[in-house]
Amino acid sequence: MNKAVTVYPMMLEDILNNPGIGFTAAPGLMGDLDQICDNRGEEHKKYKFTADSRTYNHPDSKVYFCSVRWRDMEVRQGEYRWEVLEEKLDYAKSMGCTAVVRCSPYALSEEDDIPAWYRAEYPEEPDFPFWRVDPETTPYVLYWSNFIQAFAARFDGHPVISSIDLTIVGAWGEGGGTEFLKPEAIKRVIDAYLDGFKITPLQALLHDPLSISIVKERKAKVGFRVDCLGDMGGFHGNQWSHMTDFYPQNIQNFKMGDAWEKAPILFEACWHMNDWYLQGWDMDYIIQETLKWHISSFNNKGTVVPEPWKEKVKAWLNKMGYRFELRKFTYDSRVNAGGQLKISALWANVGVAPIYNHYPLVVRLTGQDQTYTLRSREDIREWLPDEDIVWEESFSLPGNMSEGEYRLEIGIETGVKEIGNIQLAIEGNKDGYYPMGKLFVEQGRKAHGESDEF
Repeated sequence: MNKAVTVYPMMLEDILNNPGIGFTAAPGLMGDLDQICDNRGEEHKKYKFTADSRTYNHPDSKVYFCSVRWRDMEVRQGEYRWEVLEEKLDYAKSMGCTAVVRCSPYALSEEDDIPAWYRAEYPEEPDFPFWRVDPETTPYVLYWSNFIQAFAARFDGHPVISSIDLTIVGAWGEGGGTEFLKPEAIKRVIDAYLDGFKITPLQALLHDPLSISIVKERKAKVGFRVDCLGDMGGFHGNQWSHMTDFYPQNIQNFKMGDAWEKAPILFEACWHMNDWYLQGWDMDYIIQETLKWHISSFNNKGTVVPEPWKEKVKAWLNKMGYRFELRKFTYDSRVNAGGQLKISALWANVGVAPIYNHYPLVVRLTGQDQTYTLRSREDIREWLPDEDIVWEESFSLPGNMSEGEYRLEIGIETGVKEIGNIQLAIEGNKDGYYPMGKLFVEQGRKAHGESDEF
């Protein structure tokens, strides 16, 4: 009789480094460093989050923040130098990271101006402090939308890009002055993003209700990012702060409380974490609020984490984004070549967010002379937190499989060698695959006890 085997994997409490989640990488804190300094230039004692960490005073990461300027990409109108971004994506990949990408229309300095060809057309700059060009009296909306369309046509679905910022206007594209634009102008830019990016996830800046309402009207799968996490009164003391006033109110006011179910929620530090520590701000409160908002990743601007907060940050990382536990795995131990392999399993996502990239769940069978990779129909993007996830599937086996014993493994593949597979929160990782046991493949006859209906 065919024997079903059930495996109960051992869970891990270790920090896992996975694509698209956690702290963004801090290359300046990697390597053979003589000393570690904080953002104020003060030297700190070196420490690591794990024994094998490659980063000092900061967690390791598999996500990298990649910012590029419009002026560098569109050197002449309609002529693009995509290699500017490709080189940065190659650098992210070389570190084993996916990339969060932001294309900025301009910033505040002369070096961060609009493209030279555009400046030649419109040499005058407006008085508004966050605009280097007036989007109402120049063709900004047309030019920027055309660029976004070309950008999406080239990079949508790029295997190294985990998500992209939806930037509209203002310094670094962070939205300064959006509220003064006409709705049709904002809609044109947003439509360029939403029509162009069908595969790669997007996040909008949580800046103004008008742009977010246009996103919501499209019923688009768009998350959000905010760029002043941690502010507990650095601007107006006890009168107002981002953490106690702006974010909790506007996530609800803008109707973005459920955006995390379909697209990522990203945060960037206000000032630096070291400043939070010196101000005596409540790190526990900051962490709990981000988890309530379903954070996927945090840009710490590549600066040190205060060592007294090391354990708090480790616990934070274990909840940030997705974290997959395989609780139970059952499979048939004897199967026919050309027949069916039945699998049932119980999973749990113990993070606070789903995974947003469509990585395949696979079953791998390795025998003496051949390895077969069977791709599941399961869409792991639907694995929400705090739900039991039942996976049941039958896989068709090749008819030409050699008879004999095979090792059965499971994995979630990114398809990029340098990035590797998704790490699961269970023991047994073997180069990104997790051994579940062995099965025997028979050739030319039914497996023991197998009926014609199997």
